[in-house]
Amino acid sequence: MTDFTIVKTGSLAAISIFTLIAMSSVPSPANAAEETCFTIPTPVVSLGFGSRYETASATRSDIDEESDAAVTKALKPIDQFIQNLAKQVTKAGKETDPATRKEYQRCVIDAVYQWAAANALSDMRTDNAKLSVPSRVGGIAIAYAQSRNQVSGVSDRQRVIEKWLLERGRATVDFFDNDATKGAARNNLRAWASLAVGEVGILNEDKPLTDWAILSNRTMIAGASVDGSLPLEMNRKQYALHYQLHAMSPLVTSIARLCDAGYGKGGADLAKLATMAKFSFDAVKDPTIVHKITGIKQTVKPGLKDNTSSLGWLEPYVSLSNDKKLESEFADLRPLSNSKLGGNVTELYGKRRISCVISAIR
Repeated sequence: MTDFTIVKTGSLAAISIFTLIAMSSVPSPANAAEETCFTIPTPVVSLGFGSRYETASATRSDIDEESDAAVTKALKPIDQFIQNLAKQVTKAGKETDPATRKEYQRCVIDAVYQWAAANALSDMRTDNAKLSVPSRVGGIAIAYAQSRNQVSGVSDRQRVIEKWLLERGRATVDFFDNDATKGAARNNLRAWASLAVGEVGILNEDKPLTDWAILSNRTMIAGASVDGSLPLEMNRKQYALHYQLHAMSPLVTSIARLCDAGYGKGGADLAKLATMAKFSFDAVKDPTIVHKITGIKQTVKPGLKDNTSSLGWLEPYVSLSNDKKLESEFADLRPLSNSKLGGNVTELYGKRRISCVISAIR
């Protein structure tokens, strides 16, 4: 520690004290960097794990606790990385100082670049890993999109990032089109894949990818029941409502982001999407709605306040639908947040109206 000597003469003592206070309040370059970024973790390149559920569980509703813990542990570093990226995006959105805002955005680009340069998430060794990674790719892509082209001198890094994301997006399409099980190819996992592929397609102006996402979203909506429930998710017994919400998060967000980028609604039935949104929202308030369908009590607790982490999709939905009545019912829960949807979704969508008119270069 530096030894400061204070001269015992009134004015000089005061000057020395003020100097010490001033020096202690100025962060060192290292500390300043830490304040505008986080420690970027080692990129995760390979993943290989089994199912969270017991092998004999046809409905994938009987959790194998040991396997579940192993999956969570394997995915934790990636999920923490995405959470940190989302926090940076949120900080940038709230920051009033332009220079500091750009440092937050630079942090996101630098962090994603490190993972892209290492070809992270490229070696998926099991089908379950391949099913789990698209939602993570989507989370990274959305965080990156919020910082893209906001910082000077990083164009080379952006090219590396976008090429890496393009490879991940194409690998996702190949897996879901050719190797995913029939159920996984049509349930909430397909919705998460659609969000990732659509976002990557927007970033790279890749029409085959955006078309794949649009078709996926259209198919998800077409497969919903008249009441707005998703049959494949209703088969999940006590987890039915949990997975209904888990599907709505990427589905609604994907449609909103594709519309916002000028790709139109792609044939998506927005009236039926409204029915799905109402069913999901009402079921959170009263899970017995799903209980009557499944014949079993749901794990989701009744009430909006206990389920805010599952309701981030409401913000992009209201931006799409302009449903003021529904908005008034959850307004006091704001801000809503979900790291895989971009962090503070209220900040991203809360005061916006998204048009589904086609305007993107095709």
